[in-house]
Amino acid sequence: MSSQNNNSTYLVLGCPVQAFADENEVVSHLRNLATSKTGGYSVAINAEKIEWYNNSDQIKDIIDNALLRVPDGSGALLGLKILHKINSIKVDLPVLTLRCADENGFKVFLLGASLKHNHKAQENIKTKYPGIQAVDGVDGFYESLDTVIAQIDEFNPDVIMVGLGTPKQELVSSELHKKLPEKIFINCGGALDIMSGYVKRAPKFYQDNHIEWLYRLWKNPSRYKRQLVLPIFLSKLIYEYLGIRN
Repeated sequence: MSSQNNNSTYLVLGCPVQAFADENEVVSHLRNLATSKTGGYSVAINAEKIEWYNNSDQIKDIIDNALLRVPDGSGALLGLKILHKINSIKVDLPVLTLRCADENGFKVFLLGASLKHNHKAQENIKTKYPGIQAVDGVDGFYESLDTVIAQIDEFNPDVIMVGLGTPKQELVSSELHKKLPEKIFINCGGALDIMSGYVKRAPKFYQDNHIEWLYRLWKNPSRYKRQLVLPIFLSKLIYEYLGIRN
């Protein structure tokens, strides 16, 4: 079994996942990436993405070439624990990105959500994180990637938060990275809608117990098809664990 180093990468059913001991470690890592102009994009790893990794060459390529592959779901955390005896936090990357930007006076660009939600998210971020130097953005119904690139280039942010839903946001971020190789793109799912205040996140009980997926399923039963991946993932994880032990 592996021993844990700072944000080391481990394989969970073949998919690379980085482990983090606490939030401070994540914030420090983000600051180093942003100031070094390393450039790249993030992927939030959960059971669904691990399944995609093993069934889609396109998603596999995107995850393999990501700058950050953070554990974002109970599947990734369980995989790290069972297969590598690693205890990692569940990384709330959107929140920690804003904390990092606030502490370091970064400029933040928001890509995604509706025009109304995007503008309101900008306002709320400015109020909640006064240390952020400036916030700008464009909604998810942009005309072309060229127009997005032009706006990012003009604003020159330290970090771009992309909330277009998965896997679209990962595909778009990988394309933007090719055009803007020094920029960091943080994929954040529906976080921009939550930041706008128009969409509520799961209650803290669900967050703390890593069952936000259950709350989302309850609020939106049509998601059940996506949740069918969980028992499949769990059975594969058990099989992998028993194989390692044998």
